[in-house]
Amino acid sequence: MGKGNDKKVIKQTKALLLRTIGNLMESHRERKFAYAQCATPLSRRLFCKRNNLVEPTVSHIETGLFLGLKFDQLRLYLATIYGRNDAVFLNSFRKVYDGLKELDDLLKKL
Repeated sequence: MGKGNDKKVIKQTKALLLRTIGNLMESHRERKFAYAQCATPLSRRLFCKRNNLVEPTVSHIETGLFLGLKFDQLRLYLATIYGRNDAVFLNSFRKVYDGLKELDDLLKKL
């Protein structure tokens, strides 16, 4: 494989990882936040309204576009869906977030 192809594979893998993490967070939210009468998950709009979150921000996070957001916005979402503000968990997620943001810069230098 050529250098350009290798970079392309890395970029596609990064995009897949971002979508997968977003999907994981969305499925966790859907399992945790459901209607009381039935096991149907709350819609994103109702979830945001009940938890005072901005719907476009939640949409960006759950579709894997969270690298375009500030970490504070992401931290608020994580604290809401996991029901805790765990410093160890947030520190680990911050490392992943920072690493994924740096990946594009690294590829330009290679």
